[in-house]
Amino acid sequence: MTTFESAGAQLASLDSASLEEKVAHLLDRAQIVDVVQRYGECVDLHDFARLRTCYAEEIEVDHSPTIGMGLMRIRADRWCQLAEKFHSQLDGDEHVLVPQSMIINGSAASCHVLVHAHHFYRQANGSPFQSLVGTYDLDLVKTDDGWKISRSIQGLRWTEGNWQFHTDIMDSLAEA
Repeated sequence: MTTFESAGAQLASLDSASLEEKVAHLLDRAQIVDVVQRYGECVDLHDFARLRTCYAEEIEVDHSPTIGMGLMRIRADRWCQLAEKFHSQLDGDEHVLVPQSMIINGSAASCHVLVHAHHFYRQANGSPFQSLVGTYDLDLVKTDDGWKISRSIQGLRWTEGNWQFHTDIMDSLAEA
């Protein structure tokens, strides 16, 4: 099996692929996009039980720009508990996630995702609005239950609005 280093090389190889290989690739891509979109929807709706369906059993995570904590290996159940503690303190979230380059190598995949996240907190000291623009670099594994996120590395490009309430909520995770 060919291992691909770039999405462009992988897509170019599909020109000579069989119809079955093309369909399998498109189905994998659609399922990976579904996981990314489901992640955003679950966080926004505070559906943390369903959020758990997005992850492998154990994951590697580095969301330092927004929650601190550094790079960690963590059980997905615990990660979803932290997500619940963070996002449940907000009065509203909206995550717009745009999967960009995606590389699928058998039962492993990587996906670069653009992120626009908006947070609303009525009791903030100052403006109740905060937005961030960044990225997720995700690794995924194909399981019997579909594609699951096994690694999530967050990048932060810029923020707007009241970062203070975000910091206050982030600090509450240290107690969790």
